[in-house]
Amino acid sequence: MRIVTIFVAILILIPLTSSGFTGGGIISNVQAANACKGDWQPVVWNESIQRVAEVPFNWNYYSYWDYEADEMATVNSDIQNDYPLSPEQPYMYEDAWNREPLLPLTEDYSTFMKVGNDSVGALRMNLSSNYRTTICVTLTHLVGETIVPAIGDVYLMTTSQYDSYTEAYSMHHNEWDWWQDIEGSLKNIDPEWRSFDIWGWRSYRDAHEYEKIDEVALSVSLDGPEIHHSIFGGDKWEDFYLVVDTWDNSHDSDADVPNKIVHADISIVTTLRSFVLPPWTVSLAFLAIVGSMMVAPIIVNRKYMGAGLGVEQEELVPSLEIPPAAIYETAPKVVPPTPDLPPPSQ
Repeated sequence: MRIVTIFVAILILIPLTSSGFTGGGIISNVQAANACKGDWQPVVWNESIQRVAEVPFNWNYYSYWDYEADEMATVNSDIQNDYPLSPEQPYMYEDAWNREPLLPLTEDYSTFMKVGNDSVGALRMNLSSNYRTTICVTLTHLVGETIVPAIGDVYLMTTSQYDSYTEAYSMHHNEWDWWQDIEGSLKNIDPEWRSFDIWGWRSYRDAHEYEKIDEVALSVSLDGPEIHHSIFGGDKWEDFYLVVDTWDNSHDSDADVPNKIVHADISIVTTLRSFVLPPWTVSLAFLAIVGSMMVAPIIVNRKYMGAGLGVEQEELVPSLEIPPAAIYETAPKVVPPTPDLPPPSQ
């Protein structure tokens, strides 16, 4: 039993201490903020990072009809003139056919982007499972000549999650009320049912959503390449999107529309992981724990039921009785010597 206990304790402690070996795990915002100091490299756009956006005047549903590309560009250009708080360029939101593969993110980058009012600004990245990625975001805006903090929402999403998110954005701005009603009814769905929510959207691991904030620091460590498994479409490689949200989405706790241009300062720091535990070690640890809990009662019961059934050699039990002589004769008897007798007379 002692060996089994030690073995189970080791299996429990290995996953708990794995964050120390991998350089990942859960860290506080203070730790992440301190880690947002790196050896900055110039950003090579569309090679390591891609800038994308969603704007309220880009009617995505036109793509379902037979509109020519130049006609759509003209329409959007005319509409953009009515949105002075939208600094986004056309290449950012007209990028449906410009999603080329990106190189894995292994360098440190610092960049800046403007996010228009009621819009979405995002950075598309290819995170590497060999590196821990720390991202710091600071939101500001101008009041006259003064830079002051701005309140917004920051999310980290995979490609499939971002597609659902942008679809919700498009439906909301196309005034499809029936979609908004359905999404609104499902926005407070229980966490255990969110994987079955085909209408709404969620962030990566259902945890990386930071709402009503002016700055945030987050850290991500992947177990392996992120792959989206689909029943109909097969497996698809997943990129990651760092999203800065300035529209009133379906979440109750998100920030309102700021009615101003939001400036986002973004720092991305990558740290090489020295040792990465395979994902199956977690399953193995829990399997060992459950198996030990099932086997331990069987071993104890077997030892209990088998007690006394074996042939044992008879052993003499020492007696505790004390002879009476030993009680009164505490010291040995001393026999006096016999005196010398005179010789017999003649």
